Amino acid sequence: MDFLNKLAPKHGWLDLAVLTGLLLVINGFFASHDIGWTHLQPTPWLLLPMLMGCRYGFASGMAGAGVAILVVTFGFFQQAEVYSIKTPEQAKAVLEKRMNQVAIVALDGRPAQGRPDVQTRQLDVLLSVLLRHHGYLFAAMFAAGGICGQIQRGFKSREILVNAQADRAAERLKKLDTDLFLLREAKSELERLLATRDAELSTLDAEIRRLFDSEGDELWQDILLLLNRQARVSDAAIYTLADNGQTLVRKGLLGSARSLGARLALKDIEMAGLALKSKSAVTIPEFWQRAVAEQRDYLMVVPLLDSRDQPLALLVVTGMPFISLTKKSVYLVALICRWASRVAEVGAQADTTSRVVEGVEGQRIFTEQFFRTNVQLAFDSWQKHSLPSAVVLFAAARQPKAKQAQVEALIMANIRGGDFPAAIGLPIPHLAVLLPLCGERGVGIFADRILAACRKDPELGAHLQAHVVNLDTVTSLDQLWADLTRHVA
Repeated sequence: MDFLNKLAPKHGWLDLAVLTGLLLVINGFFASHDIGWTHLQPTPWLLLPMLMGCRYGFASGMAGAGVAILVVTFGFFQQAEVYSIKTPEQAKAVLEKRMNQVAIVALDGRPAQGRPDVQTRQLDVLLSVLLRHHGYLFAAMFAAGGICGQIQRGFKSREILVNAQADRAAERLKKLDTDLFLLREAKSELERLLATRDAELSTLDAEIRRLFDSEGDELWQDILLLLNRQARVSDAAIYTLADNGQTLVRKGLLGSARSLGARLALKDIEMAGLALKSKSAVTIPEFWQRAVAEQRDYLMVVPLLDSRDQPLALLVVTGMPFISLTKKSVYLVALICRWASRVAEVGAQADTTSRVVEGVEGQRIFTEQFFRTNVQLAFDSWQKHSLPSAVVLFAAARQPKAKQAQVEALIMANIRGGDFPAAIGLPIPHLAVLLPLCGERGVGIFADRILAACRKDPELGAHLQAHVVNLDTVTSLDQLWADLTRHVA
C-alpha cells in the first residue's frame, strides 16, 4: 500500500524518472545509435517536458526540459569522435566519411591524449557545434515545458476554484442538514402541541379517525405508521395472541424484522409477559431493574386492551431514536395504543359493541356501556396528557320518545367516521356523540354542521338542539352525566 501511495500523482519526481526511463528504453530499442533521437524531427524527447508541464506545472515542465536536454547532450557526446589529422587530405577524407556525425579535427599532427590544452579546445569546439546544431531544439524544449506548465496552471486554477466552491457548498449543505434536523424536531414537537389544541390537521383526532378507514389486517400496519409519525418509532411489530395466549403471531411490521419474527413464543419474551400481566406499557429501563436471564433488543412492549381490559394485541418496539425515547414519548405511544385498540375492537366485535342504524347504511350506534368506557378513556387522556375531548348531546326537546329512531337516522346520516355516537337512556329523543381528542373549535364546527344538516328536516329540525360538554371543564364523570341531564331537564 505504501508503494502505491508513492506512485500517487503528487510525486512528480517519480513520474519524471519513470517517463525518462521509458523514453530511454524506447529510444534504445528503435535507435540505439542515436541517443536523444535527434535524427527524428521532432524528437520524441520533446514529450518529456510537455507531459511533465501538463501534469505538474511550470517548474516540472522546466525540469523535464532539463532532463531531455541532458539526454540529447549525452547522445551528442556519444556520437562525436576526435581525429588526429596531419594533412589536409586526411581531414577531407574524415569529413566525407563522418558526414552525418560530428567530427572534431585537430591539425597539430599529434594525438589529443595527454594534451590538456588541446582537449579544452576540443570541448569548446564540441559545445559550439552542439549549440549550433541543437540550440533551437533546446529552446523548444524549455518553451514546450513552460507553455504546457502555464496551460496546466490555468486548468489547475479552475480546479482549485471549483474545489473551493465545492468545499463551501459542502459546509453549507452540512449546515442546512443540521437546520433541517432541527426543523424536523420542531415540526414533530409542534404536531404534538397541536394535538392538544383546536387544530383539525396533524392532530391525534384526525389520525385516529383515519384508522377507522382501514380494512382487515391493514389496521395493524396503519397503527405502526401512525406511531412512526407521532412518536418516531422506527422498528416495531404488532402481534396477536394465539394458542391460548402462548404464541405471538405477527400482524404488522415496521422497519427491520430483527428480533421480530413471524411467530414468537410468549415465554421467550419476558417483557411481553410482564406487559400482559400488568396490562400497561413496559419499557427497557423498568425491565432492566429486574433480574432477567437474557437482555434482548426490545425497547418497549405495550398491550392493546379492549374496553374490558382484555388484550387484543401487543406492540413490540425494537427501534427508536435515542433522543425520542423519553417518558413523554412512552406515554404518547401508550395513549395511541389505547385508542387504536378501541378502533380494532369496533371492527372485531361490532355485534357486541354497536347496533345498526335503521335507514342509514354503514352506520352503527354504540352501546351505552361501550360509550361510557370510551368517555372514561377520553377523560383519562385529559387528566394524564391534557388532550381535550368533548361530548355533544343532540336532543329533541318536547318530542315523544317514539321518535328516537327517527332522530338517530337524521343525525347518523351526517355523522363522521371516528365519532362515538350512543343513546344514553334519556327520556326524550336524543343521541350523544363523543368527539375524542378534539379541541373546542373542532367541536363547534361539528355541532354547527350537524344542526345545519338536520334543520332541513321539516318535522324534527326545528326541535333539535346541541349541548356541548367539554371534558376539560368537569372534574369527574359524575359531573359530566349531571351536566347532560341538566341540559335535558
